[in-house]
Amino acid sequence: MKELYPFIFRRKSTRKYSSPVPDVELQEIRDYLGGLEPLLPSTPVEFRIMGENDVSTRMQKPAPHYIAAFSEGNIGRLNVGFMLQQMDLKLSSMGIGSCWQGIPRVKGHVKSDLEFIILLAFGVAAEPVHREPSEFKRKPLSEITDMAGMDDVLEAVRLAPSAVNNQPWYLTGGDGMIHAYCRVQNPVKRRLLGRWNPIDMGIALAHLKISLEHHGYRTEFKILKAPEIKNYTYTGTFIYGD
Repeated sequence: MKELYPFIFRRKSTRKYSSPVPDVELQEIRDYLGGLEPLLPSTPVEFRIMGENDVSTRMQKPAPHYIAAFSEGNIGRLNVGFMLQQMDLKLSSMGIGSCWQGIPRVKGHVKSDLEFIILLAFGVAAEPVHREPSEFKRKPLSEITDMAGMDDVLEAVRLAPSAVNNQPWYLTGGDGMIHAYCRVQNPVKRRLLGRWNPIDMGIALAHLKISLEHHGYRTEFKILKAPEIKNYTYTGTFIYGD
């Protein structure tokens, strides 16, 4: 996964597409999709590449292709976020536009034994697919972590995308552990963002693992009995070492 690291600092969401992806690249995408690394290997997940006729875009402009994700519950959403963000970064590395799609849904003829979770749209972009780090609009590191001396690693998490740029994550820890927490939303935001927050946390954890590995650390993800933090819920912990 660490080969994706440079594209954390360049990716952007694409909303205008000019054409479908050529068949050779589409096969490369299929192959990569089949090898995505899970955060939680025991959690069932299914990914399918489909076209605009399989998706109800709900007033949004259609994309040439979509990856539909299916899983189970909030743990499945966390796993989907972690896995599909690898695909998002891979598409960026290929110069292909992509964008997380929280509102569109698969149409009724698309069946799965698992719950539909979310879509990732992609295609040949009609706009730039990369940006400069200065163009990201994100919270400062001081608002998402209290970990001293880890700025180089955690900057990648700071730049992670999230639903309506909500950035719900908070990172703390020490002694070779980084605990990830998700902010508890007020009731109004919870209705809007509640089902997306686990996906957002999975995306952030993908960036964290990629960054840790880029900086030469070995990693292991575990769900522990971590300290409670007011107004946040614990998601999980990356244990890291040389």
